[in-house]
Amino acid sequence: MRYLFFITKPYSISVIRPLYEEIRREARGEALIFATPPVKALIDFEAPSTDSIRTAIDFQPEVVFVPGNFVYDKIPGLKVQIFHGLCEEKGGHYKITGFFDLYCTSGPLITEKFQQLSKKYGYFKVKETGWPKVDDLLKPYDRSELCQRLQLDPHRKIILYAPTFSPKFKSSNEILKVISDLPHSDEQWIIKFHDLMPSEDRRSFEKLPHEKFRIYNGYDNTSLLQIADVLISDTSSIVYEFMLLDKPVITIGAKVRQEKALNIESAENLRAAIERSLENPQEFAENRRQTLAQIHPYIDTLNSQRVLNAVDDFLRNTTAGELKKKPLNLYRKYKVRRQLGVWF
Repeated sequence: MRYLFFITKPYSISVIRPLYEEIRREARGEALIFATPPVKALIDFEAPSTDSIRTAIDFQPEVVFVPGNFVYDKIPGLKVQIFHGLCEEKGGHYKITGFFDLYCTSGPLITEKFQQLSKKYGYFKVKETGWPKVDDLLKPYDRSELCQRLQLDPHRKIILYAPTFSPKFKSSNEILKVISDLPHSDEQWIIKFHDLMPSEDRRSFEKLPHEKFRIYNGYDNTSLLQIADVLISDTSSIVYEFMLLDKPVITIGAKVRQEKALNIESAENLRAAIERSLENPQEFAENRRQTLAQIHPYIDTLNSQRVLNAVDDFLRNTTAGELKKKPLNLYRKYKVRRQLGVWF
C-alpha cells in the first residue's frame, strides 16, 4: 500500500507522526509526506517528504491522510480526514468540503454528527477511531528528562498558557491585563502560541519579562502538555488534549462546556484559580472523564492502528455505487490551487 500525508500547517506534523510510525512498525507499505515548503522544513523525524505536488501525484498513493480541510484533488487515492484538533465546538469542524471519502472521528458525539452528515450527503463514510496524535501524547514519558531537554527545572511548578487565535474565542486580550504580576517564584510560565496567532498578539506577549515567562516557538505541544502542572486556555482544542492527561485546566471565558474545567470569566480571578488547581488537581477529574467519554474516550494508544484498520475496511468492503459521486467543487478546487500556487 502507498500512503501519502498531505499537510499545510506546522501543528499537523504531530498529528501524522504516530500514524506514519505505525505504518512503518507494521510494515504496511510505503509512505510519503507532502508538506508546503515552510512546514516541510520543520519535519524533525526521519521520513521521506516532498513539497512538490507533482511528486505527490507521481507517487500514486492509494490512501491520502489529511489533518485539514482540503487536499489537492488531482492526487489519486482514498482521501481520509483525520482532523487537526479535538475542538468540535468551532463551526469548521463539521464543515463538509467535498474532498473526503472517509472521516475518522475521535468520539461518540463527533461520530454521531458526522454520521448524520454522511446520510445527508451520501458520498463519504464515517468510522470512529480516535485521534492519532493522542498515541504520542499518552505514551510513557520521563518528566525530568523532558524538563532537561526543554531547559526547565523539574522541581518547580510549570504553568502553560496556550490560547486559541480566533477573535471570537481567544483570551489573550483579557489575560494581558494581569499576566505580568501572576507568576510566583516557585513557578515557570510557558506561553505557547497557536500557529495562527496574529503577529500583534505575539508581540504583546514577547514584551513580557523573560525572567518570568518563556515563549515556546516549537510546532509540537506534546512535551509541554506532558510536563505542565496546569493549563490555562480558553475555547481551544488543546484543552481536550491536556484533559486526556488528567491534569487541571483553567479556561478563561469558555463559550461551551464550562463544566469541563475551572472556568473564570475575568482574568482578575486567575491567580486564585491557579492556587485552587494546584491544591486540588483532581477537583474536576469526574467532569473531565464525562466530557472525554463523548469527545475522545480512547486512551489505549491504538488510535493510529484503528485509523489504518478503518482504511483497510473501507477499501475491502465499499462496493461500487455504494457512495454517491463527490461534488464537482470547482470553487474550492480553485481556492486550493491559489493557496498552493499550483495551476495544473
